Amino acid sequence: MSQNYSFSEYVYLDTNILRLAAEHSEWYRPFFNFLFRNHLHIAFSDSLRLELSHAARKHTDFDTFFIILPWGKAKSFETVIEEDVKSYPKKRTEPLLVYPLNSEFDEKTISKLLPFKEIEEARRKQVLYAKHMKQQLDLVKSNFPPSAVGWYTREQARTFAWMITMQWLTASHPAFMKKLNDKGVVLKAEAFPSIQLYAYYVYYRCYLDNRKPKGLSDFKDLFHLFYFPYCKLLILERDMCEILNKIKSHCKVLSDVEVRNSNFFSDNEFVKR
Repeated sequence: MSQNYSFSEYVYLDTNILRLAAEHSEWYRPFFNFLFRNHLHIAFSDSLRLELSHAARKHTDFDTFFIILPWGKAKSFETVIEEDVKSYPKKRTEPLLVYPLNSEFDEKTISKLLPFKEIEEARRKQVLYAKHMKQQLDLVKSNFPPSAVGWYTREQARTFAWMITMQWLTASHPAFMKKLNDKGVVLKAEAFPSIQLYAYYVYYRCYLDNRKPKGLSDFKDLFHLFYFPYCKLLILERDMCEILNKIKSHCKVLSDVEVRNSNFFSDNEFVKR
């Protein structure tokens, strides 16, 4: 398989959609044909790997699914943000995948992808980042009051996203931010769609919809978001799908991305596309 991927040649399925698709072997052929016709690879992230690590021991369907369908290991979300920084002020165009993997596996694909030591290290890092996200948002909440009308409005979303992007990069890439500050340059937040989407999602869910995260597990779900702006198609659970389509209708961060729920697989267009 060629490694010359562009940013738009990926499809991302969340954990429950992957489980659903793996259980329906009758979908394999039309899904393969769809991916082949549209030059798409499934992007398999560390977040998916963590969430599937337990399920994979119970479901042998995953081995067949990942052998048949074109997919590859996605870079870490830290690497995606690092490439955002290196490409600034332009948007990154580097491939999202490390390399295509399913050409190298003939059996037990998932078990080879999920070595215990790597899973434990990835889980430890995810917990640390989730705690950081929670602390960051608690701090922002106290410094980001509602509008003059007394409640949060959609018009405030852009300011919120800019603020989160500034805070994230100040913590993760202080030298980069200092360089901009020394030059008197205002950060172009839109050049960091990975962080921007994370911020917009948090704002729409927690501020506009007033749905507070229940715990660290809710923050862990947010790690998937960093890949979405660099995909062509997202197939996600209905709740996240609805929020992302609201965001898409009011800002450009997902302007080139199609966002669907599980009905994608029952849609008559699925077989034709």
